[in-house]
Amino acid sequence: MAGGPGRGLGRGMPPMGLSPLGTATGLPLGSTPGAFQSGQGRMQAAAHFLSERLRQDLQQRSYLLHAQAPPDADGVQRMPPMLGPYHSLCPLEEASAEERPSQVFGMRTAMFKGISVADGAGYALRRIDGRQVIPTAEMLTMAQQAVEAWAPLAGQPHLNPLRGALISADLGGIPSLILAHDYHPGAVTLEAAHLLPATSASGLVLRHAPTEEQLWGYAAQLAAALRSVHGAGLTCRAAALHPSKVLLVSPGRIRIGSLGVNEVLQREAIPAGSTSLRQDLSSVGRLLLRLACSGAPLPSLDYCAAHFSLDFAHLTGALLASAEGGALGHWSQLCVVLGEHMAGELEGAHLYSEALIAQLAKEAENGRLLRLLARLSMVVDRPAGDPDSHWSETGDRYLLKLFHDFVLHQVTEDGAPMIDWGHVVEALNKLDAGVPEKVLLLSRDEASMLVVSYADIKRCVETAFAELKSRGSSMRGPQARLDLRRRLDSQAHHSHGSA
Repeated sequence: MAGGPGRGLGRGMPPMGLSPLGTATGLPLGSTPGAFQSGQGRMQAAAHFLSERLRQDLQQRSYLLHAQAPPDADGVQRMPPMLGPYHSLCPLEEASAEERPSQVFGMRTAMFKGISVADGAGYALRRIDGRQVIPTAEMLTMAQQAVEAWAPLAGQPHLNPLRGALISADLGGIPSLILAHDYHPGAVTLEAAHLLPATSASGLVLRHAPTEEQLWGYAAQLAAALRSVHGAGLTCRAAALHPSKVLLVSPGRIRIGSLGVNEVLQREAIPAGSTSLRQDLSSVGRLLLRLACSGAPLPSLDYCAAHFSLDFAHLTGALLASAEGGALGHWSQLCVVLGEHMAGELEGAHLYSEALIAQLAKEAENGRLLRLLARLSMVVDRPAGDPDSHWSETGDRYLLKLFHDFVLHQVTEDGAPMIDWGHVVEALNKLDAGVPEKVLLLSRDEASMLVVSYADIKRCVETAFAELKSRGSSMRGPQARLDLRRRLDSQAHHSHGSA
């Protein structure tokens, strides 16, 4: 799927943007299907939790990261349990794609997903067909040098450089070169997002042509990427700037992929001369022109000028002329031309960052309340096997048991369970703050009532939990465990005797 209609990371699109896989529900930010009711005057339940759209997107990414190929699936190459340091292998392409030569590299390649045992991260593994390219020690050395050269740019947000290399015969039984890049779950190429036809649910064949605002955003991000690459004395090369190699990792955000692959396959040192830098600028121009002309039989500046602004057409033409000595010969000049749009990208990135921080704040609050609720639950209702199972029924612990029921076991007037998230969050927040507000606690048999403040309940929680921790520490020694076993045996003996 294509990215959102906005520019860059946040302009003109929902703060919690769609996944490239289309996992969004179309719900407004913060809404939850079937949200639990909240009492009058309380915040809606969904507002306390991560937005449903973002939650589904993160969950989908997790599913894709840990996906594995079914061992008995038809048309799927059988995956070995390990490929070097990588496990949980899964094909990222259809089996038929492995038999077609790559349109960029001119040889058969296959893409797999694997998880590294070294850091637990996912990697996209590109296997170069060993029948076409016989791996040698020299080639592996060249690949390792490329990994080291690109290592300083591993954290750049618009690049996906080479991260590892090995030679293995575990796939297909033929020794082949394996090149590893970071895996971005749900990412699609710009070619798949904008150039290849897609079939809608109704059977219509559609192309998601990019808007001019999107193209300006792509240009700004590519300029930022070239700034980092050229500043490090490296070049991207035309292969990495092909639409089939640039990834759309989230709406409006791109990464230049397959960096370092061409150097290894061509067995050439990484050039850094002015000619190579101009060729990168020209490759950016060809990429933008091809995206702008997605609805034309052939890319042309005339088509671009007829369907987009003259400013964009002039920029594309200047980039294309860079390789022939045109006026635009350095990334800094490109950034000057893109000044207004670079500012828009920065604004969008900050808006997106603020939206994510707001979502993170909800989860931080939920984590704080979870720890408080866990402490409360550890104190009340100790199991029967506990050395003193009646400990939670006496003293201040009995008050905590009543408060536990007050928070989680509310009922309506006719005795039906009442699920009120607003009440739960409000009560736990007041408990954590220790406010002087008083609350009426009623026993389960309604025989006794207590009126206490949240501050008193907080003091009881802290005292009881500290006592519980102290008892746990004192029961860790061998003698303490022996005394516990004797006590339990004595209780069992008395129970059998009374029976």
